[in-house]
Amino acid sequence: MLMARITGHMVATVKLPCFAGEKLLVVETLDQTGRPDGSELVACDRAGAGVGDLVLILQEGGSCRAVMEKAEAPVEALVVAVIDRINL
Repeated sequence: MLMARITGHMVATVKLPCFAGEKLLVVETLDQTGRPDGSELVACDRAGAGVGDLVLILQEGGSCRAVMEKAEAPVEALVVAVIDRINL
């Protein structure tokens, strides 16, 4: 799993039927200190996240499809939690 910050939304007028009703978010992955590591990706949202939120990303296709309950979905990343606080 990865920490990331939501930087935007992605809108697709034409998409695979398995993505109908799914909210797509652009996320910037973070390193262990919370700083951007230069990578961005698109993730389906299952946590109700919004722009600016710090989130936990599941980035393993098989696990993402299992959570979504859509075996045919070509999904690489899924927002599974909004992070409220980190205590180290």
